[in-house]
Amino acid sequence: MVDRTEMTERHGAILAELAALGLGLARHLNESAFAAEAPEDKASLTLAFHRASRSVRQTLALEARLQRDAQRQALEDRAEVRQDAERRVAKRRARVRATLERLIWTEHEDAEAEVLVDNLEMLLDEEELSDGFTADPLDAHIARICEALGLKNPPLQGEVSPQATEGVEAHSPPPNRAASPPPQSRRDSSPSGGASGGADHPWRSSS
Repeated sequence: MVDRTEMTERHGAILAELAALGLGLARHLNESAFAAEAPEDKASLTLAFHRASRSVRQTLALEARLQRDAQRQALEDRAEVRQDAERRVAKRRARVRATLERLIWTEHEDAEAEVLVDNLEMLLDEEELSDGFTADPLDAHIARICEALGLKNPPLQGEVSPQATEGVEAHSPPPNRAASPPPQSRRDSSPSGGASGGADHPWRSSS
């Protein structure tokens, strides 16, 4: 794949060379036109000079357009990088806030929980201003804020996986449950087995 910056620089160099060559030709034709004595030679050289001059002007216009396109592309690239960073920050903030709000409301009563949630928002506001807001793994980020808030039960290691995609819930697998014991065999009460197999039921005829 051709590097876009390298291609732009190469095209710019070619256009600059063409402009220089065209300008040199235009100067030569201009001198030749002034030196020509025959009217037809002068007219022919003058026409050639105008064509060379127009070619130089077109080359310069292409060179200016190439520069404008490069500047616009650079601005678009920076805007795309900024928007991507903003999306990562927003996803990280939402994930950290959701995890810690659940933890706060689980551990604390209403009034205390509301204060802690407010403090959480202030911490996130402060950290979001730094360039390294998403630098740490997600679980390390959560553990750091838990410590700052004085929460006693931070998420267990692995509850929030560092490899989990930002903005996607990461759940621990549910603990294995012991298999329920099979129902007690009812063979003893069946007509064909058990000690009661030969006993007559009251409703059966004795004849």
